[in-house]
Formats: sequence, structure tokens, C-alpha cells
Amino acid sequence: MTAPETVQQTVPDWIDGDPAELRRWRSARPEVADPALPADVAISALPPEGDCPGGLSFTPVEATGTPVVYFHGGGFVVGSPETHRIVTAWIAHLTRAAAVSIRYRLAPEHPLPAQAQDAVAAIRRQLALHPRLRLMGDSAGAMVALWGHAALTPEERLRIEEAVLFYPGGLPTGPAPSTLDETDGLGPRSLASYHRRLDPANLSPGNPAYDPMAPGFPLPRAVSVLGAGADPVLNQSEALARLPGVRLTVAEEQAHGFLSALPAEAAAAPLRAALGLAP
Repeated sequence: MTAPETVQQTVPDWIDGDPAELRRWRSARPEVADPALPADVAISALPPEGDCPGGLSFTPVEATGTPVVYFHGGGFVVGSPETHRIVTAWIAHLTRAAAVSIRYRLAPEHPLPAQAQDAVAAIRRQLALHPRLRLMGDSAGAMVALWGHAALTPEERLRIEEAVLFYPGGLPTGPAPSTLDETDGLGPRSLASYHRRLDPANLSPGNPAYDPMAPGFPLPRAVSVLGAGADPVLNQSEALARLPGVRLTVAEEQAHGFLSALPAEAAAAPLRAALGLAP
């Protein structure tokens, strides 16, 4: 009798790995392949329109909340609306609001400013349909959300109620991570690799169009940041929280990307707090 084959879990090379291989690895994760989704949220394709690249639409039963435009994380290199269905669907469920998750272009095939261009086009598409919006994003997607907001006109920005950012990462002039461990793609060499692939011309540091820490960067009038206490890049959440109008909530003992564990209460409770919902 032949012994069963052992399936080995390979550790992705976030520094020099082939982006196609990294994307395949991400798409095979359990929370992507078999997510625990709320039964009352319908998921459908959001087709491209004009300059907006499309994505996925999440519509809860009896949606009454302010609509959400969501930008997924993944170091600007991996990720998609599909890989982050579990996060966007539970946001739609909890807020009772329609949400769209945007399929923005990824690096290195599409360097900055492609992501910012896709973000502003997506936000404007939704502003044509709704009087007000909330912007949200996790990790690198938090930066994409902020770039989209920064590219709006002052009049358009007044229609953005707030931005809610989950364990943001990718600040062009942000502090170094608190670990040298590159296993999870959160060490200094991994972060440098993401930036090199995203911004080979080094356009973003100090640029008020792309660097939230730069003077003149137009932050949303209200920003809520949900940091993770065990996240090596928690200090980037803390750096953003020192800016005017930014509120920080920290999910103690949680790691970067912990919202992938939804609907577990350890993830749902801090998410509700960041969204301004009752416990």
C-alpha cells in the first residue's frame, strides 16, 4: 500500500519571488479558497466602466448604511477582490451598507501611479451613484484608498464621510518594521521589495500626492485606523494616528491580516469598534 503523499506548505519569497507564484500562493490560502461568508450578503461582479477597473460588489439585505469603496491589501503585488471577500463581505454585513471591492492594477507590471489612478476612477464612479461614501482598505490597500482620496477635487472630498484603514502598511517614509523576520513578508527587506516594485522611480517619498506624512497631503476629514498589537508594522498605524483627525484602535495580540479570521469574535470585535458600531 502506497503511503499518502505529504503536501508541503512552501514559504513564499516575498523579497525576490516571482509575482505570479506569490499570487498563486495567496489565492490558495484557506480563507480565500473556503471563506466563511455571511449568508445575507449577495456577491456579484462589478464590471469595468470607463477608467474604473471593476471588481466585486457586496450587497446586504436591506442596505441602509453609507456605501463603501474597499481596496484590498497584498503589498501592492498580490491580492484581489476575491482574496479579500471574507473582509469585504463582513463589512457589508456589519454596516448594512453596499460595498464594492476594487480590482486595481498591481506592481511590478503596473508601477505607481497606476494604483492611484484606478482608485480615484473607482471612487468617482461610486460618487456618481451616491451622495456620500466611506473609503476602506487593509494593509497596502489603505494607502491606495488614501491616494484615491488625495486625487479627488476639494468638492468631491467633502462627500467622503471617513476612511477606515485596517493595519495600514506601505507608508513611503514610514518607520521600519519591528522585526527582521521576513517569513510573513513584513520584515525590512520585504517592505523594501514592495516599494521597489511599486515605485521604481521613487516618486512617492515626500510627495503630497502619495505620502500621507508629507506636508500638504489631503487626508480625509475623519480617519479611523485599526492596528494589530502583534503586527511588525503597527508603528505605521501609530505614525498615521499622530496626524490630525486620525483615531487609532489597537487589536491587542492580533497579527497583521487578522481580519482573515472573520467571523471569529477576536476579529469581529475590533472590526466593529473601528467601524463605530456597538460591541
